Amino acid sequence: MKKNKIYIIAPVLVLVLFGAYYWNFSSQYEAKQAAIVAAAKEKKLETLKLEAASREAAIHDALEAQKQRKAERAAREEKERKQKDDRENARLESEKADQEAQKLSRQADKLSKDVATAKDEIARIQADEKTSVGQLEFLKEYIAEATANQAKLADVIAKIEAADAAIAKNAAIAAAAAAKKNAGN
Repeated sequence: MKKNKIYIIAPVLVLVLFGAYYWNFSSQYEAKQAAIVAAAKEKKLETLKLEAASREAAIHDALEAQKQRKAERAAREEKERKQKDDRENARLESEKADQEAQKLSRQADKLSKDVATAKDEIARIQADEKTSVGQLEFLKEYIAEATANQAKLADVIAKIEAADAAIAKNAAIAAAAAAKKNAGN
């Protein structure tokens, strides 16, 4: 029976040891599981806090980047508007300069034509002046000749009148002599 006792005591002893070990394991297991769950919750909570902080930082960075992009876009649009205005002003100034150049070109053409017309008129006037001077010289010579001719004609008329008077006198003498001769006869 001693052997029977060993068969009972050994399994009971092993059962008691197993029960103590199981009870110890069971009581610590739940605490360990609770600690593991709590640590996991704590880790998850910490991760969520870090994610929330990083999300908040990302949102803040995104808002700052959005503000910066908005400011850059506004500056770029202002720059583009200014460049567009400058180009438009330059185009208007260029058109104005072209119009002014065309106006000055037309004035230069008109003045060139006026100068050419004036030169032609001056040449015509100079030609008229030469002609007039020539005519004046001719008239002066003609007047001098006419005056000389008038004096000569006056002399010739005087000689003709003297000759006519002499002829009339001779005719009168001849008529008187013929009348005397006819009277004496």
